[in-house]
Amino acid sequence: MAGVDETSHSASISTTSYETALCVIPSQHACQDIENLRSLYDKGYGKWPPHVNLIYPFVEPDALQRATARIDSYLQGMWDVKNGPEVILDQADHFEHRSNSTIFLRGSDDSQVPLALLRSAALQALGQAASSCNFHLTVGQSEDDTPSSRNFLLDKARRIPALTFEVGSLAILIRERASAQDPTTNRMRLWGTLDVSAVRSNSLARLPEFWLEGGSDEGDRSETEEDDGTEPNDRTSISTALRQPRSGTTFHFDSENECWSSVHSPPGGEATLSALSVSSYNVLIDSEYPPARDRDSLLVETILSDSATADALILQEVSDDFLSYLLSNEDARRQYAFTSHGPPDQPDIGPLPSLRNIVILSRWYFHWEFVPFHRRHKGAVVATFPSLPFVVAGVHLTCGLTDGSVAAKKVQLQNITRYLKRNHADKPWVLAGDFNITTSKYTIDLALRDKSISQQTARTLESMELMIAEVGLLDAWSVTRVEATDESAMADADHLFEGEEGATFDPRENALAAATSGTSNNRPQRYDRILVRPQGLLRIDRFNHFGLPETSNGMQQVPSDHSGIRTSMKIQSGEAGGPSKELDMLNQYSVEHTHASAHLSHASDLIDALSKRQVFPTAEEEVHRKNAFELLKSIVLGSFHLDDSSTPDIPMVIVPVGSYALGVWTSISDIDCLCIGSISSKTFFRLARQRILRAESQGVRLLRKVEANTGTMLELSVNDISVDLQYCPAATIAQKWSDFPSLQASDPLFNLPILSLRKLKPVRDLSYIQRTLPSMASFRLAYHCIKLWAIERGIYSAKFGYLGGIHFALMLSWVCKRLAHDGASVSASDLIASFFHHYAYFDWEHEMVFDAFFHKKQPRYHRTAKEPMVVLGFHAPNSNIAHTATVPGLQTLVQEFRLADEQLSAPDMTWDKFFQGHEPAVADTKVDPTVATFLTSHESYVKIDIQYWGRTLSMGKGLVGWVESRCINLVVDIHKALPHLFVRIWPARFSDSDPTTSGAYYHGCYLIGLSRREPENTETSGEDRQHAKLAIRKTFDRFLAQVQADGKYYDPNSCWIGVSLAKPGDVKNMRLDNREWGDYVAEFEPNSDDEEASDDLTEEPRPVQKLLIRPSTSTPVSSSKLRPASDILNRLRWDPNLDPSDYIVGYEDRFLGAKETALEKWKTEQTDEEFIPQHRILYFKKKGEGGGEVWQFHLL
Repeated sequence: MAGVDETSHSASISTTSYETALCVIPSQHACQDIENLRSLYDKGYGKWPPHVNLIYPFVEPDALQRATARIDSYLQGMWDVKNGPEVILDQADHFEHRSNSTIFLRGSDDSQVPLALLRSAALQALGQAASSCNFHLTVGQSEDDTPSSRNFLLDKARRIPALTFEVGSLAILIRERASAQDPTTNRMRLWGTLDVSAVRSNSLARLPEFWLEGGSDEGDRSETEEDDGTEPNDRTSISTALRQPRSGTTFHFDSENECWSSVHSPPGGEATLSALSVSSYNVLIDSEYPPARDRDSLLVETILSDSATADALILQEVSDDFLSYLLSNEDARRQYAFTSHGPPDQPDIGPLPSLRNIVILSRWYFHWEFVPFHRRHKGAVVATFPSLPFVVAGVHLTCGLTDGSVAAKKVQLQNITRYLKRNHADKPWVLAGDFNITTSKYTIDLALRDKSISQQTARTLESMELMIAEVGLLDAWSVTRVEATDESAMADADHLFEGEEGATFDPRENALAAATSGTSNNRPQRYDRILVRPQGLLRIDRFNHFGLPETSNGMQQVPSDHSGIRTSMKIQSGEAGGPSKELDMLNQYSVEHTHASAHLSHASDLIDALSKRQVFPTAEEEVHRKNAFELLKSIVLGSFHLDDSSTPDIPMVIVPVGSYALGVWTSISDIDCLCIGSISSKTFFRLARQRILRAESQGVRLLRKVEANTGTMLELSVNDISVDLQYCPAATIAQKWSDFPSLQASDPLFNLPILSLRKLKPVRDLSYIQRTLPSMASFRLAYHCIKLWAIERGIYSAKFGYLGGIHFALMLSWVCKRLAHDGASVSASDLIASFFHHYAYFDWEHEMVFDAFFHKKQPRYHRTAKEPMVVLGFHAPNSNIAHTATVPGLQTLVQEFRLADEQLSAPDMTWDKFFQGHEPAVADTKVDPTVATFLTSHESYVKIDIQYWGRTLSMGKGLVGWVESRCINLVVDIHKALPHLFVRIWPARFSDSDPTTSGAYYHGCYLIGLSRREPENTETSGEDRQHAKLAIRKTFDRFLAQVQADGKYYDPNSCWIGVSLAKPGDVKNMRLDNREWGDYVAEFEPNSDDEEASDDLTEEPRPVQKLLIRPSTSTPVSSSKLRPASDILNRLRWDPNLDPSDYIVGYEDRFLGAKETALEKWKTEQTDEEFIPQHRILYFKKKGEGGGEVWQFHLL
């Protein structure tokens, strides 16, 4: 007791200094759960260790030597055991302050006795009187003074397993102060320790200062750079050094002991897989404390549903309460044997760190790390599988659409991608979770207009999409969408804006989402994503949503405000990094992502520019057109029986096709309809005509019947809206119409006659486009833009050798899908810019335009010399949609594509300027600028004049239509005769009279511009000019002979047609002809039944007709063998002295016997659907009554 006596006679040492502390520090391993909470909730984390203060404030720093000597001397012999006293902290409590509460751990009264004895001994050694103390270990501080905030953290503290530790020594801490600029100011450093147990050691032995901030300089620099743009003083942020990845503990369910236990190695052998599925689900925490449990059973039911179960499940917003409930479910434990976090209600497992947590569950054992982000409570969970060569990471980025939150999201995305590149550069990645990236362009534009976000923030949102693509991540939804393997239910795209397709957060349909959206516009957002970096090993195969709202007993049942997502991937065989055949195919047909300039990047500006030009129909027009379509359906459909009222209705559907079906129609568009049923075409049109004629009082008029190679079409007027009605006999399709969108191309239901397949092709192709476009809104906006541009530039017309709506739709859909496959989100502006750049430099001579997602390998299509461009659709029959394109037309298209690409690349280009075109070259402001340019930009013009003075408008309209259909032949002939000229026809009629003038006499014309390709200084000889004049005059004569040969349209007593060359001065004052010719009057007898036999396409086999036997001649014309049919065919086609349109081919039809067709329509390519083998040719002969045969098969 010498030390006691000495102390009693020495001067006391005051304990008033906050610069030092005497405390007990548990071991670092024992405090793991506490440190997880302190890192998020304790303002002293990183400055103080987890500790229990014995004396604080303690002695002045300069008195530490004397004080420690006294206390050490006093503690000698205090415990006569080898180990020090044991302390148990197993209770949670709190101190209340003015603005918050401090949550701490403490022991029972008995457990605090050793601490009280140590404190009393230390005070006595310092000459101080003993006093009571509330011994505690601080866990953290609540956010505010509300009971929910306090009880939330208090509940977490109560879930910490009892902390039991031995007090082997006392720690002496001293405050380290530095400059104000140093972020490590005021941290407590270890000054020394004092042994308590009987086994003594050096009293100043040092413990590791594990609570202090650490980390390498390299990590500090990189992380600091990534945090640019965030608020450094935000209470929610954490320091750079504390953002180092931390290893976590994986838990496995022990069925023998019926509990979850930590596991550090795989319990079995290596796993071998051929497929991988990953699900992601935000389960929503809607209350801080007490936890809401009303949705727990529905959430678990959803997670374990067939549409949600996967090999790995990534959950966001997981609470202690819900995780305990989930992991107590036997089916969940059976499906997911491993989890990143154990159930917090198990006594030996600590709580989850945050209110909203990321948890990974898996079928296989995995290691995982937590990668913290700049903002407190934010980070990523990264799982690696020892026996499997891929990485799965889960994220939940900062929510909100503000400048700060978007900047934080970008930094967080950079953090996780840099971590993956640094640590798993060669492995495939699956990065999934709630990214909280606003995708709706409507929401973004509204925020810009309201100045809720800056232009820089809008650009940051776009840059994040680029960042995802640049690191090689593919969006699973986008990939499966364009490949038609997205199994999600299709939403109504008519009311969606850009970026709203595939939404996982839809306040319009989800009551919980509406309650948590926090905004008034409530637009759908695709917040949740599964991103995959395949590395040649993974191939995205399927995708689906789950957890969608359901209605039961009139009440909506919804598990969460988000829908869950799941993707299935195939694991490629062979070495990783070897690209699959499908990837090779895509790489061969790439599309460069061309970004629009800043002035063109806003969708609102594009919409305004199109609206000024009245591209979009009004709401009244939409209703009017919808009512017209429904009226036509109600008239045509129904009971097609005539007398027997007991006969049930025949299966039949009417569907729109074309621009109306695709949602890209304008106020001047027709409605194209296709009726599909089980009756013959003859019966359908007879009965449909009767019903339509009876419905004339409802505003439905039959204008005319059009006969074509593909069958019959009725032109109708339904409440002043033009409607084209066609029919396809396909009973099985009509009966299974509800399943039609999901039918595979190879389904046996499509074993139909070729004409039926041709009728169905537009419906099937449009359905495929609608199902596979990643953003119908972006597509429609881009389509409207491109169509308006094409109309203004005079290249929107397939019958004049250019392109029409279906061509632009197919070409644009490929660009849209190809870009989305690699870059996830593509705006309409970027889509337009990429479209023009891609096709401006497309190799039209050698390449074909087709969808490589539908055609898994290059289509077997052999183009002919008459096909300068090939655009293929999707379904059979496989034919060139651009078969009417001409070489001069293609040259004009390429020229215009390149001009548009050049204009869009200009930094100061706006949408108004783009549509404005060139300035008018004539003074007349009524002339469109592009038309004015055409009228003055060519050296000479071919003028096709039409004069009509007949009495009936229908005959005049027929004449104009007939001449118009022949113009393309003249263009082709001029190009063949004069290939050195640039030939361009304007796809509209011109007139030099006032278009408003009405009268019996009509004079209009078509103009074809001619320009030399060579430079202007190139001289041509007089002889060359004379040959050119003769050649072009010959083409004029041939054209006139063609158009004047058909007496159905040409009557010299009421019309005149002429072709001549004109100078620019002769045409510069012309204007477009807007004359209205009125409508045809139906010319049918009430009960006519004269449909062509070829239209009668029932699915029942026809009786085979006998081949007509032609009489043989007694003696051949020549004793020598005649040439084969192929030679005669080529001679008739290519001999410049012969006109192919003057000849007819007779051939043997397998079912109908001898038939005839025009030589011009004869197909020689085996890939063409109308191909007939040449050995079936019976004869060639001239048209007309006196036309003689020029070749017969039996003469060979």
